[in-house]
Amino acid sequence: MEKKNRHDLKISGSANASGGYYNNVVVNGQGDINGDFDCIDLKVSGTSDIDGCVKTKTGKIVGRAAITGDLGADDFKVSGMLEVRGAVDAKEMKIDGTAVVGGRCSADHLEVKGGFKVKGDCTAETFVSKGAFSVGGLLNAGSIEIVLYGPCRAKEIGGETITVRKGNTFRLGRLINSLLFSLDLHGGLTTDTIEGDDIYLEDTKAKAVRGNNVSIGQGCDIGLVEYRGKFEQSKQSQVKENRKAR
Repeated sequence: MEKKNRHDLKISGSANASGGYYNNVVVNGQGDINGDFDCIDLKVSGTSDIDGCVKTKTGKIVGRAAITGDLGADDFKVSGMLEVRGAVDAKEMKIDGTAVVGGRCSADHLEVKGGFKVKGDCTAETFVSKGAFSVGGLLNAGSIEIVLYGPCRAKEIGGETITVRKGNTFRLGRLINSLLFSLDLHGGLTTDTIEGDDIYLEDTKAKAVRGNNVSIGQGCDIGLVEYRGKFEQSKQSQVKENRKAR
């Protein structure tokens, strides 16, 4: 990436720029970029519409950015609003604001403290959520830690260690809820199936949970639990059927 001839791009007012190879890209005003671009660092504190794919080592969105193509990054942070219509591939991604991904999302470490919506699958080595999220396909990670501060949903969830706990307060407002979810959605975690090795759940609604050691805490509504090792259930939860796998 560094071997290309690069220069800085800074937009403070309102301007358009073409894609290409850049060093630092800074947008403080209204900056639209037409075409794919490759940069070392991207910072948007204003508004930027990017018609193409983006590749960067580091990035930070404090304002609003919309990308029509894919996003690839080593370290990417969202404190404002980000929309990526394509796919996202990142090593480290942290979302304190709101991010919407039209395709799939893949990261080594993905941390959600705001609102996050992925229309496709979401895969990571570690997935940590202390906000609200919606995954249209499979959420798969080696380690999944979810603290429920807003409604969370995924079609399916798979991992080695899966922990879901209810947060102390519902701290996310109506804005994030309206952007990501239907207003009548179950306020905890909603999914069809959960599969993992060690599973602990609170405030979770699922059709089936399968694992080695499964612990169902308070506030859960589970259709079926299949386990190979240990099974525990809170009296404040409902499990229609449980059985030990052979």
